[in-house]
Amino acid sequence: MGKYANLYLAEKPDIGRAIAGYLWPDGAEKGTGFIAKGDTCVSWAFGHILGLAQPEEYGEEYKLWKNYPILPKTWKLHAAANCQEQLKVIRGLLKESDTVIHAGDPDREGQLLIDEILKYFGYKGTVKRLLIHAKDAVSLARAFDSIEDNRKFEPLYAAGLGRERADWLIGMNLTRAYTVNARRYGYESTFRIGRVKIPTLALVVQRDEKIQNFQAEKYYEIEGDFQKDGISFKALWKPKEELLDEQDRIKDKSIAQAILMKLGDAAVTVDKAMYKDCCQAPPLPYSLDMLQEEANRKFGYSPKDVLDTVQALYEKKLVSYPRSDCSYIPVSQQVDSKRILPLLQAEKIPGAEQADASRQSRAFNDQKVSAHHAIIPTGEKPGQLSEQKTRIYQLIAKRYVLQFLPEHTFQKVTFTLLAGGERFAGSGKLTKELGFRQYEKDTEKKPESSENLRLPELHDGEAIAQHAYAICEKKTTPPKRFTEGTLLAAMANIWRYVATDNPNRDKLKEVKGIGTPATRDTIIAELQAAGLKGKPVEPCLRKAKNELVPTAFGIELIHNIAPSLTVPDITAEMEYKLTEIAAGRLSLVDYTDQVINMVHENIQFAEQHEFPEQEKEGQVLCPICGQGHLARKFSPKTKKYFYVCSDPACVSKTTGRRVFFEDDAGHPLIAKCPHCGEVLVHILKNGNSFWLCAKCSNFFNDVGGHPDFKGRGGRS
Repeated sequence: MGKYANLYLAEKPDIGRAIAGYLWPDGAEKGTGFIAKGDTCVSWAFGHILGLAQPEEYGEEYKLWKNYPILPKTWKLHAAANCQEQLKVIRGLLKESDTVIHAGDPDREGQLLIDEILKYFGYKGTVKRLLIHAKDAVSLARAFDSIEDNRKFEPLYAAGLGRERADWLIGMNLTRAYTVNARRYGYESTFRIGRVKIPTLALVVQRDEKIQNFQAEKYYEIEGDFQKDGISFKALWKPKEELLDEQDRIKDKSIAQAILMKLGDAAVTVDKAMYKDCCQAPPLPYSLDMLQEEANRKFGYSPKDVLDTVQALYEKKLVSYPRSDCSYIPVSQQVDSKRILPLLQAEKIPGAEQADASRQSRAFNDQKVSAHHAIIPTGEKPGQLSEQKTRIYQLIAKRYVLQFLPEHTFQKVTFTLLAGGERFAGSGKLTKELGFRQYEKDTEKKPESSENLRLPELHDGEAIAQHAYAICEKKTTPPKRFTEGTLLAAMANIWRYVATDNPNRDKLKEVKGIGTPATRDTIIAELQAAGLKGKPVEPCLRKAKNELVPTAFGIELIHNIAPSLTVPDITAEMEYKLTEIAAGRLSLVDYTDQVINMVHENIQFAEQHEFPEQEKEGQVLCPICGQGHLARKFSPKTKKYFYVCSDPACVSKTTGRRVFFEDDAGHPLIAKCPHCGEVLVHILKNGNSFWLCAKCSNFFNDVGGHPDFKGRGGRS
């Protein structure tokens, strides 16, 4: 028997502390990286404490980018530099524990994260699974009552491995392949290829091209103004099919003018009026992507800001698990409303006073709850919050309250009128009960031009005495640019951007998008080069006001890689296959083989593709290979500029190493040995500065940053 009967292993310290607080309300012993009492211990990781090894760890030759593909037979893991000590703590605790309770976040990545640690250390004891959806006492009690055998989640772990390895294989190999081959044509920037990043960028580039190529066209409509029983209403003329162009519009004004003359004072009668009783259910509670989109639209918050904010609310025990792709709630949690609604009423959340805790909306559906449920308030008192936290909390709370308000009921009216042999059509809406809409007017769609807010009673065959007509000149409009919010929504609903004849289109609706709720904001930030700290990366997107616009490099990137990488079909299908792995219907081996085949196809494309030549004024041809040009770089370590060949495959024929050139007032300093013509290397050693020829071993003193060919030198 080990020292501990049970070791709870959480994904992050805050969850570890929540578990310890639940287990020991009166406190326990706090150690370095763990909390313990009696025969039970709680410890934690710091998110992805382990990661896949870098290419060079599979062989020294992979330090050079020209060496690819890298296809590991046995995958290696390494610990993050800032997590070494905690990993040692976990290793020691695993040796002393009989049973581990896996308390990773309740999703694919949470399953992967803790399982990887257990497998990394070869843990052989019993493993159980604790799924925590929120940190309040009620949610924790529910989680502890439902602990399961971790073996049930092995397919989910396999799906996590599939995602991790696919991203590595594509990112490492194709970034090298495209960058190395592009630099032969003068490109200086790195072609960072990502499984999700590239199709996301392509959505923006393609939208931009549609806008750039858009040419507005005029078209014409005839609007009729009618009146009955003192109530005015409108209807639009419905042209006969033979008058319409291929886009079902009237572009010839003379046609509309002729119809206007034909209408004249012709009698108007109601052709058909149809009344339909309708009801609108409250909008579902928020998933993360829905919350990010809404907060971006309302407040201009970036997706990352929203995730950080809701994560902070989660850590304060105010809301449930934030990285959720689900908008439904387990039926068992409906009873929690009796505890949560009074708190929201005290917080003056609109509609909370009128909410009926016994009401069960469509949001309570066990069949549609995945690894997590929707983001909802926990019933803990918020206290003082910042403006941003308050706004996000109120969005979440208000959407929860709506689930306990009546449906919005109304009559939908559609009608057609006949005048001079021409048909007019219109519609209207007669409200019966506002219901939840009294507190959520944002759910109201903007009325169409033919939709009326008020209508008289209309009956088939009756006459409409008063009428007037007008020709309306309109223009076609280009598609709107993406914002961070609408791009996030596009990623979450990627099936809408898949070709309609794709046989998997309907299946892809089940995927819930490309990327995950936890990573989409990071992908959008990285495309703007805002999510890569300390790594100078050329941005692919920029923000103009609140809209996303592709940079010149972003457009070049999309135009110079295989089209199969840019369309969402492939990535969405890969996501679908990951769900198949999680369901136990597809093997990890088969999936990885498919990814490797895709990598080979793209490498072939990159090597055969003719990139447009990149020529810049003042470029200097590389004296080593004679193919690339010398690109200016900056070293954060020395705080100085230097030059290196744009072709990463270029190395010295003498040493087999990359050659770096000094910066001389904005130009590369190329110094050649007077004896053999080899390019000299500037050496700084023990405070001394000199220039060395690697081929004939002659060296020359340094004077003012240049080799002194007249002064004393020698052989090393």
